[in-house]
Amino acid sequence: MAGEIDPDVDPVVMDATRVGRVLANLVSNALRHTPGGGVVTISARRNTAGVEVTVRDSGEGIPTEDLPHIFDQFYRGEKSRSRQTGGAGLGLAIARGIVQAHGGTIRAESAPGAGTRVIFTLPSVESGCEQAMI
Repeated sequence: MAGEIDPDVDPVVMDATRVGRVLANLVSNALRHTPGGGVVTISARRNTAGVEVTVRDSGEGIPTEDLPHIFDQFYRGEKSRSRQTGGAGLGLAIARGIVQAHGGTIRAESAPGAGTRVIFTLPSVESGCEQAMI
């Protein structure tokens, strides 16, 4: 696993516990879907909307037909997984809710065999975010 943070990343007003939960979920998913010898990278950079955080993996990727649904409650792209075998299909829906509650956005980019990138953006103090978070 590797990490990269641009030196010009602005401060972000956030509930660190909840955003930590977002990161933990995204990293857990990336590790679960990346084979041994693969790479998971976390990066943060400044953009016009605030701070963009990316969790990228070199795993199997997400099938095209599943990609529009991965942030839906109870959606499991892996049909073999169930609540009994691991996961309720809530992790990414919760992550989306937390990011949106902070005034941010979240999206995923993926292709089968090409890994996955999940990107979320939180407004920075410099981008005008002065509201109190959750």
